[in-house]
Amino acid sequence: MRRILIPLFLFGSLCQIFAQPAKDIMKDPIPVAMFQVTYAFELPALDTKDLYGITHSIGGSVVYKTGSNWMFTANGNFITGKRVKGDRISIFGEGITTVDGEIIGGSGSMAELTIDQRGFHFQAEVGKLFPFRPNPNSGFFVQGGVGYLRTRIRTDFQETMLNKPFVVAGDYQYGYDRMRGGPAFHLETGYLYLSDNRLLNLSVALEVTYARTRDLREYDFRVFDGVPVGYTDPHKRYNDLYYGIRVTWNIPTYQRQPDNYYYY
Repeated sequence: MRRILIPLFLFGSLCQIFAQPAKDIMKDPIPVAMFQVTYAFELPALDTKDLYGITHSIGGSVVYKTGSNWMFTANGNFITGKRVKGDRISIFGEGITTVDGEIIGGSGSMAELTIDQRGFHFQAEVGKLFPFRPNPNSGFFVQGGVGYLRTRIRTDFQETMLNKPFVVAGDYQYGYDRMRGGPAFHLETGYLYLSDNRLLNLSVALEVTYARTRDLREYDFRVFDGVPVGYTDPHKRYNDLYYGIRVTWNIPTYQRQPDNYYYY
């Protein structure tokens, strides 16, 4: 019985926290919890641009806006990008590639590989909303926070299993993925719109993310001019920077303001 009552109690408590009574958001600022689905188009800078090109970030957030328009946010984002800088010789080194940068698979023919960027970024933020039309719960906002960012090069060959490139498969791929990560700092500013009907609730923001990263792989398998890169430098740090525009769809928990009816 206790196993049943405790989850029910927690669920009821959450409902009390997130469910707001019907209020007219067109007249007064109200406290509200929101769930967000976000997409960002980002460009690389500093050390990031030496390795990656255009980046896409897709994620979700939980936001609580107070009655005084302070915002507290926790979010997580999946990072993906189709462009990895350099040719295959620079990515895999000379030891496992042909003179043309190709990799020979298990059947003896050239392997077809997909090489792209993968990563994640999560953070906690604090911000402030400055009301501006059409209601006290919409307006321009500024927020910033801290978190953690990690990226790597992904090599995909699932569509060519009959010609599997064993030299970059399994644990071997970790010697070439250039994984790095570290603490990240995020800043964004934009406009938030919350409507009374709870349907059109969007925000658009300019953002910048800076991360102080390091190599997360102890060893680099690449070989250049017959010399292996070998162990990575545990003291080396990278200045990774992403900047771009983020579009967010907000799912607020406040109830729609009831229509007014007049009887005569």
